[in-house]
Amino acid sequence: MKTRFTNKKAWLCLAAMAAPSLVPVAANAAELSIVSKEAHPAEAIHKKVELFGSLRLSADYDDSDVSGAEADMNPLLSDGGTSISSNTSQVGIRGQVPIDENYWMLFQYDQQVDIDDTDPGDVLTTRPSFLGLRSPFGTFLVGRINTPFKSVGVTYLGYFNTTVGDSHAILGASANGVGRLDLKAANSVSWSKDFGQIAVSAQYSADQGGSINAVDDNARESYSGSLTWQPGAALNVSGAFIHFDDAGGLGDVDAYRGFAKYAIGPAQIGAIYETVDSETNDSMSRDAYGAQLNYTVIPAWTAVAQWNHAEDSDAGNDAADQYSVGVFHPINKQLLVHAMYTTTRNDGDAVYRGVDYAHGDKLGTLPGRSPQAFSLGAQLLF
Repeated sequence: MKTRFTNKKAWLCLAAMAAPSLVPVAANAAELSIVSKEAHPAEAIHKKVELFGSLRLSADYDDSDVSGAEADMNPLLSDGGTSISSNTSQVGIRGQVPIDENYWMLFQYDQQVDIDDTDPGDVLTTRPSFLGLRSPFGTFLVGRINTPFKSVGVTYLGYFNTTVGDSHAILGASANGVGRLDLKAANSVSWSKDFGQIAVSAQYSADQGGSINAVDDNARESYSGSLTWQPGAALNVSGAFIHFDDAGGLGDVDAYRGFAKYAIGPAQIGAIYETVDSETNDSMSRDAYGAQLNYTVIPAWTAVAQWNHAEDSDAGNDAADQYSVGVFHPINKQLLVHAMYTTTRNDGDAVYRGVDYAHGDKLGTLPGRSPQAFSLGAQLLF
C-alpha cells in the first residue's frame, strides 16, 4: 500500500487543524438547526417523543457543460435545463426515556423523503437511526450513524449544506467519481463527550458496507474520531480522521481533515484542509482545501461565498476548483429561503461533479468540463 502521510504531510495536516478558519458561527436559528440535525443528531433530542423533519425544495437550472448527445448517455448529465429537487427532505421520530436523573435512553428513526421521485421503492431512504444512552460518562449510540469525519465536514458546510453549492462536490470525493468518504456508517457504535471547551467523538463500524440478515463482515470495518475546541461562540477548531477497510472501489483508505471557523462582527470566515490516501484508487489519493465567507449584508440577509480546491491526485492532471455564491434570508426560525450559484472547473482528466451529495439531484460532467447550476429554494423545519 502506498503511504502519503510522510512526516511533512502529518505536520501540515496538524497545522491545518489548528489554524483559524471558516463557517457560520453567529448564524441564524434556521441554519444552525440544519447543521445540528445533520452533524450531531443526538444533541437535537429534547423531548420524550417528537415528530421532526425538514422539507427542502428547490427549482434549479443545471448545465453539465456537455452536448445534447453526450447528455443522453447518462442521467446525471444535462445540456442545460430545469430541475426540481427535494434535496435532503426528511421525516422521523426521536425521543428520550429517563432511567434516572443522570441516565437517559435515546432513540431516533430518520427517513429521507424523495418528493421528486415517482419510484415507490426509492421514496424512503434510511438516515441516522439509533438507540443510545446519555450518561455522565458521555453519549453512546448504536445503529446507523454519521462518522465523526463526516460530522466535522458537515459543520464546516454551514449554509452550503443541502444546496447546489454543497462542498462535497470536492470534499471527500475522488477525481474519477469512484468512491466517497462522507458517509453514514451502518452497524456502528459511537461515543462522544464534552470536557468543557473540548469535545471528543469516536466511532466504530463492524461492517460499513452494510449487511442484511447476515453476520457483519469485519473485513469492511471502519473507525473514525474527532476532536473539537470551542472556547466561545465565535471560534470552533476541529480535526478528524477516518480509516476504511476495503471501501467500495477504494481498497483501504485513510483520511484526515481539519477546519476552523471564526466570527468577526457581521462576518464569519473559515477554512478546511483534508488529505486522503487510497490503496487502489490513485484518483482518490489527493489533498483538498477550501475557504468560506459569510457576511450579514443587512439584518436577516446573509451573503455567502466559498472556494474549494482539489490538488492533482496520484493519477495526475485532475485538479479542480469549486466556486459558489449565494444569499440566504430566514423568514422565521423555521423557514429559510435562498438563491445559490455554483460551478466546478475540472482539469483535463478530472470529473468532479457540479452538484453532489445532499442536494438531491446530482449534476455530473465529463473529463475537463465545467458544470454549473443556479438554484432558488426554501427549507422548512418542523
